[in-house]
Amino acid sequence: MKRTFLMSMFAVLVLWVFTGCHSMKKLQHEVIETAVVGQVTPSQLEAVNGKIHFDYVVKFAPKQFDKKMVLKITPRMQYGNKVEKLAPLYLQGEKVRHSDYQVVAYKSATTVTRKMTMNFKEGMQNGVLWADIEAVRGNKSFSLAPVILNKNGVKVWQNYTIRMDGITYMPVMTETFIEDIPASRVGVVSGYVLFPVSQSKITDAQQHSIVMSRAAEAMKKVLGNKEATVTNMLLYASSSPGGMERRNKNLTASRFKVAKAFFEKDLGIAGLPIANNTKFVIPQMVNENWEGLYLLLNDSDIPNKAQIISELKSVANNTKREAVLESYIKRIPELENEILPLLRRADFFVFYTTPEMIQQETQVVYYMPQTNDKTPAVGTQWNWQLLNDLAVVAIQNKEYAKAQKLLEAAIVLKQDPALMNNLGIAYAQQGNVTKAREMLDKAQVRKEAKFNMGLILMQQGDYAKAVNYLKGMPSVYLAYSQLKAGDNRAAMDTFKQLKLKNATEYYLMAVAAARVKDTSAMEQALQKAFQMNPGLKKQAATDVEFRDYTTVPVFG
Repeated sequence: MKRTFLMSMFAVLVLWVFTGCHSMKKLQHEVIETAVVGQVTPSQLEAVNGKIHFDYVVKFAPKQFDKKMVLKITPRMQYGNKVEKLAPLYLQGEKVRHSDYQVVAYKSATTVTRKMTMNFKEGMQNGVLWADIEAVRGNKSFSLAPVILNKNGVKVWQNYTIRMDGITYMPVMTETFIEDIPASRVGVVSGYVLFPVSQSKITDAQQHSIVMSRAAEAMKKVLGNKEATVTNMLLYASSSPGGMERRNKNLTASRFKVAKAFFEKDLGIAGLPIANNTKFVIPQMVNENWEGLYLLLNDSDIPNKAQIISELKSVANNTKREAVLESYIKRIPELENEILPLLRRADFFVFYTTPEMIQQETQVVYYMPQTNDKTPAVGTQWNWQLLNDLAVVAIQNKEYAKAQKLLEAAIVLKQDPALMNNLGIAYAQQGNVTKAREMLDKAQVRKEAKFNMGLILMQQGDYAKAVNYLKGMPSVYLAYSQLKAGDNRAAMDTFKQLKLKNATEYYLMAVAAARVKDTSAMEQALQKAFQMNPGLKKQAATDVEFRDYTTVPVFG
């Protein structure tokens, strides 16, 4: 009896082992079939802007998936000798415990769909998508031979629509104000001296400064050219606000007189016949240069400069403003030692004409805005326009630092939106976007300034706001910003208003047409773009914007 019991137990054990082995072999066979049946959609994998998205679908028939099995499927992309693995897909049978994977029903058919994403890597165009499969049942596991899920490689789509050429800033149209002498043949030599506090004496150090030495050398070259004609000298004198300078009512006029005599003698123009003309020197004087103080403060590194400026501007009159300034001077030595001295000055600009422009050294420093409402009537309009024209020439020659200084000097004479617009351009081209926006914001009365502000906003990626500034002057930049802001219909309407000039513009119009599903307009624009730049045809063939139009004849 005992032997019979032991034999029975042995038989059960053997049966269990054989049944288990048979079950595992059967399961292995079913898993292989299941993996082969698994499908990847779409059949042509695509990389769109660096990402590959696809659906992996596996279908299980009734009673195909073992109740106690866990299946691990790991897709991987093999490209050359490199491999990119994706996150595994885990599935489990109904009776698997201590796991929380997706359950595959035993008695009914089950379809499992998993959305998968991988980063595109160069070489995947010819890659093969495999699946590594591992099955686990209890404490046993086995790995199957990898199966191919997709061998069509990856079609690469990219978004080329936002690759525009460099932005060209638009200077305002300048006026002709010297008869028969174009601005490109007008020159300027300039310099400055600083005065001691409450004095009109020019010290020896200032008389022989590097600035004045270079100005004298430049002027000597001009006077040595027989074809050069000196035309005018703009002379600007300024006094700092507050303190002893404010109480000396004649200080600025005295500085102007002393500076005029010194500049004419030092530059060698005192003996010129034109120097005897009463209109030769155009005077500009600012007794209390508060605006200059605000400008210098704003450019300084003083931590609480915004608060100082705000407080100075908020007081009722100059007497109270002086008291506020004095209180800050006691706490901030930089005000007295570095900023106020720059307001006690005299600057000159000597203008000349020549058939061939002389290469001169121009010494120009920081110039403060004009605050005196009583600007002299003789010649002032002429000179700010002249400085503006010289600055536009400098901008056209990409001499932005030079243009900046000329325009800062021009603003001494005239707070004109045209000057502010062009100064904004000079700042922007040198990378000073903050100052550029400040100037263009002040100059918005001119449509050109609004346009340039829109270009800056566009560069900064604020396309929706850029549209509001650019719409006053329809251009490809407006259409581009509308595209970026997602207003495709408006972009298409803008393109229809424009006379397109190059392949890039026609290509962008084709993008707008594709987005609004105007196939005819898209095809016409692409034909123009391909004619002007045949290389764009290859680009368009992989541009995600045209994914739905690859059967259109223009792509043939």
